[in-house]
Amino acid sequence: MLEVDKRDARLLEKAITEWQASQFINPEQAQQMRQGYRVREANTDWQTITLYIFIAAISCALMAFGSLVLDEKWIEVLRKKLSLTDSVIAALFALLTIFLCYHGYRRRQQQPRFSLNREFYWLLPILSTGVTVVYLGKSLQYLDGNYGVFWLLATVTYGILGILLPSPLLWTATLLCLIPAYVKISYYITDDASWFLGMNLPCRMFVLAAIMLLLHRLALSYKKYQSVQHITWVGGWLLLLLAAWLISIFGNSGTWSEWQQIRQYQLLWWVLAYTLLCAAIVWLGIRMRDNLVRDFGIVFLLLDMYTRYFEYLWDRTHKGIFFTILALSFWWIGRRIEKWKKI
Repeated sequence: MLEVDKRDARLLEKAITEWQASQFINPEQAQQMRQGYRVREANTDWQTITLYIFIAAISCALMAFGSLVLDEKWIEVLRKKLSLTDSVIAALFALLTIFLCYHGYRRRQQQPRFSLNREFYWLLPILSTGVTVVYLGKSLQYLDGNYGVFWLLATVTYGILGILLPSPLLWTATLLCLIPAYVKISYYITDDASWFLGMNLPCRMFVLAAIMLLLHRLALSYKKYQSVQHITWVGGWLLLLLAAWLISIFGNSGTWSEWQQIRQYQLLWWVLAYTLLCAAIVWLGIRMRDNLVRDFGIVFLLLDMYTRYFEYLWDRTHKGIFFTILALSFWWIGRRIEKWKKI
């Protein structure tokens, strides 16, 4: 007998009822289909409690890591007693990372079903890899301040591990390291100038997000990537919309002082482009039936309206009138969407 969760059971029941009403199946067949599956019992409360416990464990592990490793006191003690160099410490933590990954791989082979316990285990190789890259950078004196190369090394390492193992947590670390790697390398190439290829930092972030979404579409056919593809999809859209929102505020200004000298009306083209982008993303999410993309577009469209109010109308309009108009407009939009869904 097929086991399904409550959400899938509701979908099946709705489909069977619709088929029976349309006379595609008779009542006997509908009853047989209903007896062909059962709802899986889910201990939602225990799952939630377990998740909170693991989050607490991760928080404590990160604080322990910060107190033991980031201040380098205990490593410095070992360095003096054992006469260790930065390169040796990097090699030791690299071996530890290999051992942890191998141990995690063996555990996954023995118990392939997803478990929060096994997933949060990958936090250990993430931390050990970070220490490896930091001490490797120290041994090479960060290539005269080129920190981006080592961020990129960490990104590649996490990416390979996240795909081969695979692990959503490792892939999340990959995307989080990719952003500072991209920023640091672009600043290093331009000698810390405000623009890179004519783009300020928010514009560069927008380009990075677009590249992430493009590579996501190209990699969907790769089987091992499918287990982590949703993380790239969510992260790419979030970064793209955050970058676009910052562009609508600062334009392509390179410095804070330069932005303060710009009149607000000179940024209206950026504001219009951002508003059209949010509306297009809402339409795209509805067209693709992707609730995530649709909701992102709606949230940032609301953020756009609030931002424009504080930029242009905060000192010029009555607050009550503004929020009344805003409430009525959202009510009208919601009503139109509700009618559209009924149709």
